[in-house]
Amino acid sequence: MAIVVSGPQPPKGSAGLTWIKLLYMVVYSAYGATSVYLTLYYRRVGLDGAQIGALIAVQPLVMLLSGPLWSLIADRLAIGARLLTLVTGLSILPMAAMAAAGAFWPIMVLTALQAFFQGPIQPLMDTTALSVLGAERHQYSVVRAFGSLGYAPVTWLTGLLIERVDIRWIFAGYAVLMGAGCLMTLRMRAEPPHLAVNVRRGVGVLVRDRNWLGFALAVFVALAVQGVLFGYVGLYLDSLGAPERVIGLSGTVGSLAQTAVMLFLLPRLLRIWGCKRLMLLALATYTLRCALWALVPIPLVVAWSQALLGLAFGSAVVASVQFADETAPPGMRTTAQALITSLISGLGRATGSMTAGPLYDSIGPQRTFGAFGILAAAATIAFGTAWRRETQPPGRRAPSG
Repeated sequence: MAIVVSGPQPPKGSAGLTWIKLLYMVVYSAYGATSVYLTLYYRRVGLDGAQIGALIAVQPLVMLLSGPLWSLIADRLAIGARLLTLVTGLSILPMAAMAAAGAFWPIMVLTALQAFFQGPIQPLMDTTALSVLGAERHQYSVVRAFGSLGYAPVTWLTGLLIERVDIRWIFAGYAVLMGAGCLMTLRMRAEPPHLAVNVRRGVGVLVRDRNWLGFALAVFVALAVQGVLFGYVGLYLDSLGAPERVIGLSGTVGSLAQTAVMLFLLPRLLRIWGCKRLMLLALATYTLRCALWALVPIPLVVAWSQALLGLAFGSAVVASVQFADETAPPGMRTTAQALITSLISGLGRATGSMTAGPLYDSIGPQRTFGAFGILAAAATIAFGTAWRRETQPPGRRAPSG
């Protein structure tokens, strides 16, 4: 079963790198128009916490399956050369239709359909970026930062807009921006190399590696907490009485902070600390964010705590990519990358969202965030203890002999 599919290649060199940076910026601008406002929309059409949790969870689950299915479709119909154009364009349709949906099951179907189309977008862009970077692949976080740079202003401006107009305008914003991204992909030259990943073989090899399994569990916990904090930030701020502009501010603050961290800090920390210490930083930062949300339920505190997003989610992503690259068995680098950055991460986000949905209504948002903060703290202590020898600076490690 394949996870990553064939995709377009931009022109090589600095021109191609500039083009892919612009594509990240536009595509993530489209995400910025909707992401933090979707749960707010769900609540305003009358859905309860369990239903909202299910909607948040279905996206990563469907996206896990959409890559292999699109691989088969692309091969059968010989559309690999324009696959990114096709999926960016088709993702607009269910998102636009959601503006007319007001009940759980129609929204669920549209959410699943949109996730099916969105699933290949990130892997295709990442594959293209890594191909253009070549020997400079360690600079991936710099390219990815342009996505955050596009996301930030659109999230803020969308908040200002929906204070004055109906919240359904978020779907129009997504359509316009993703449509622009779709047109941009036509500029990219297409050489459809295959990146098929044999999941069965990969799992069989990697599950026998205790080091890999331990790190994968840390990724799972980090992304479970991320799924909760990302999915419920808009809804939580609304319950605290925050206006839409403050909800937009939270997304903008998080995106700008993540941009700065990925551009200037994470490449250096990765070289100095390595991937395991970076993952511990992510878990510790998630603990702090959950504690702030649980103990200080003040809208501006919650909004400005999003400045920690880069140290939390950014560190987890960069550490995951690096760990998969370093530890993959010979000939299985792509498999390891797909398993830890797609399968494990996707399952983590889905599990966190499905668990948080019922808790949010039954015990309240503050206790829900407190519970996930305890989970993150326990994981920080447990993995910090297990990795203590490995994460000490080289000069302080005990001799091995």
